[in-house]
Amino acid sequence: VKSGWDEYGISYGRPSSDITIRRITGSSPFAGIAVGSESSGGVENVVAENITLYKMGVGIHIKTNTGRGGIIKNITVSNVYMENARKGIKISGNVGDHPDDNYNPNALPVVKEITIKDVS
Repeated sequence: VKSGWDEYGISYGRPSSDITIRRITGSSPFAGIAVGSESSGGVENVVAENITLYKMGVGIHIKTNTGRGGIIKNITVSNVYMENARKGIKISGNVGDHPDDNYNPNALPVVKEITIKDVS
């Protein structure tokens, strides 16, 4: 789930919100469920539940970076089964690069109200 990159996402100002991801099975060399890191427009009210993941880098990945700004809030991930994940859950505030040098290093992202439960 993404919503824009650095100053471009901030100026466009359109959050990704009210998203439900339910009853899926899949695999990925990257992340099974990912929020960010391009989340400058904001990501909120996301529910991911009843998910089965196989052979992935990170099962559940919440990510952002200094210079992104934006808010990631009210994210709920539940009832997830993972098999062969290099990392199960990762929350990181220093991910990715910037599209150019025009980003504001003082645009700090906010991450709050994250619920992750019933993961095996």
